[in-house]
Amino acid sequence: MLGLARPAWSNVLMEQLWFFVGVLTAIALDSPLRYVARSLKSRNAVKPNLTVFVWQLFLIVLLIEFWVASISLSNTAMGLGQFLLFLLLPFGAMVLSSLSSPTVEPGSDQYAEFVAEKLPFFLILAALPTISVLREIFAGESIPFDADLVFRILVFVGALIGIVLRSPQLLATHAVAMLVLMTTYLFAVYGSVPV
Repeated sequence: MLGLARPAWSNVLMEQLWFFVGVLTAIALDSPLRYVARSLKSRNAVKPNLTVFVWQLFLIVLLIEFWVASISLSNTAMGLGQFLLFLLLPFGAMVLSSLSSPTVEPGSDQYAEFVAEKLPFFLILAALPTISVLREIFAGESIPFDADLVFRILVFVGALIGIVLRSPQLLATHAVAMLVLMTTYLFAVYGSVPV
């Protein structure tokens, strides 16, 4: 605003808001981590479904990516509107965690539970890279055609593909491919970000 430095209270507020992003990310991590732990603990009584298990691993990597991205953006001056758009990302991840957290009890059909929530899961997943790009547009940032944008496009397209897949084998392969994509994205784009 007119080239003036941000007031000290504004810096404190932004630090608290970024801390809030970290808390949201930690809360969202609870569901996939609990699922993985419960599945491993109950593996003799309940056989984990490969597709569901891999999507939980995907969510863990996605949430780590959000956390690292928030660290890299935390020193960036942004308005409240831009921050609120960024905040939609961990909110969306929390919803994804809830939608894809199946029952780990004898007799449960984890795959059927996943398929029942497949449409909202993949629509929300497709929305995340879209929101990320919108935040940059809203901030007036240039969006170079670089690795970051390519990976976000691939996540968006992968989410749309997930909507139309029906075969259990294809859905399992798709889950593995998306996990590899997200892990590669994390290391390729944020590998040098100091944490």
